[in-house]
Formats: sequence, C-alpha cells, structure tokens
Amino acid sequence: MVTGAVWADVTGDRQKELIIVGEWMSPKIFSFKGDHFEEVKTNLGELKGWWGAVSARDLDGDGREDLILGNIGENFYLHPEEGKPVKLWMNDFDQNGTMDKILTRTVEGRDMPVFLKREMEEQLPVLKKQNLHHRDYATRSVKELFSAGSIDKSMVKQFNYASSCIAWNEGEGKFRVEKLPAMVQLSSINALECADVNGDGRMDLITAGNRYGFPPQFGRLDGSYGDLLLNEGKRNFSWVEPGRSGLMIRGEVRDIEEVNEKGSSLLLFLVNDEYPKLYEIRHKKQKTNSK
Repeated sequence: MVTGAVWADVTGDRQKELIIVGEWMSPKIFSFKGDHFEEVKTNLGELKGWWGAVSARDLDGDGREDLILGNIGENFYLHPEEGKPVKLWMNDFDQNGTMDKILTRTVEGRDMPVFLKREMEEQLPVLKKQNLHHRDYATRSVKELFSAGSIDKSMVKQFNYASSCIAWNEGEGKFRVEKLPAMVQLSSINALECADVNGDGRMDLITAGNRYGFPPQFGRLDGSYGDLLLNEGKRNFSWVEPGRSGLMIRGEVRDIEEVNEKGSSLLLFLVNDEYPKLYEIRHKKQKTNSK
C-alpha cells in the first residue's frame, strides 16, 4: 500500500521525479518520459520498509535534494534485521476462493509464523486436519505447514528495514542512508515537514506519527509526541526534547503542513479522530555560514 509520494529533482537533470513509499516495499523513484513513467535505478532497492512518509529537500546545501523517509521505527513488535526479514505470504492456501495472508519472521534461518496456533487455525481451518500439538506447531516453519506447491505459488513480500532515516543524495542514483536519532525511532513516522525553525538558514525536520491499529500482542506505537530535529550542518541533526521544542501532540498524526499567515509561520498537525493542532514557529534570527 502506498503511503506517501513527493515530486523532487533527485537526479539533478532539472526535471522532477516522483518518489513513492509504502508498506512492504522499497522507496521507488520514477521519471516521466513524454507519455509514461520509467523507474530510476538506485541503491535503495534493498530497503524494504513499512514506510509511512517521504519528503525531499536539499538538507546539506550541495544542490541535490535528499530524501527524508519515515518508517515504522525500531520499537515495533517485529524486529527485522538484515538477513532476517519479516515476510508476508499471500495465497489461497485452503482453496476456498479467498486470498490468505500469513505473517512470518526469520528465526535461525527459518520462516516461522508470527501468530499463535489458535489464530492460524481460525484463519485456515485446513490446519486443524494436521492435529498438531502446540509444541509441534511452535517448531514448524511455514514451509512445513503447507505443501511445496502452495509455497511456490505464493506471492511473498518482505520487510527488512524498520528505521526512519535520511537518504543523502550522492548523485547518479546513489544515496548514503543514515538513521535518524534514537529518540525518533521510538514510534512510527507518519508525517514529515521541513522548515527553518531556528532561523539559521538551514532546513530542520519536524516529524510526527504513532499507530494504534495493531493486534493486541503487537501493542501500540504511541511513543511520539512530535519531534523536532535541528540541522547542525555537516549532515548532523540533533533531537530537541519536548520541553524545549514545545511539541506535545497525542494521538495518530497523519499530516503536517507549514502555513504562512500574516507574516507568521505556523505548523498544522492533522490528528486522527482529533481536532487539528496548530503551532506557531517562534525563533530569533541567527546567522550561519556553515552548511
């Protein structure tokens, strides 16, 4: 599912490309060629995340637009790592005409179901015919629960990168990926905005998120009250605690927009099932020569 898109000139050809992010996919960049889109090859293809937001700005002053990518965060119940992905297997496993979805995580190189035996049997009653004891189910991978034919015909999506990050644009489709500070990883990022908050001439980052709609055993991602990251130059960002930033937003934030009203810079936060929140950016103008 696509969750974010933005137009930006990331190739340096003075023509904007379309950047798309979503769940169970890597960031995609498309260039419009006359009457159709063509995908731009980059080194981001292996970052299969649970992406929630994307923005593009020249954050380091080198003339190339960098990508800010909001992900599910490192505090999620599922902890994919390089070489240990979470997978979503999709197929009509019980041949009842309905597409089934099975979630697995990698344990000692094997794709083990995430959900309990009872939960799996409610979705797929065909498993009851195996008369598995709980101890036997706990040791079986998805490839041992279903036939080789069913597994081979399944569509499989991967999720192997959970961190929110900046992809620094090095040109020619190459990006250097750096994680955002640890405090930002406590929850998902669903919304991003770039603005010069402290008046030093550099673009700072404002992020917000949270997600509540997971199964009970996954818990809720609710560790974000909105985060401010100040651009210190030389590709360094510092996290600002809420007592200084002034941000204290509870709930699932879906979007952030900068609004200019009668000379004032405002940030509008759209929160699921809540009234919008409006903050004013107040800063003292600073001078800086550092990028």
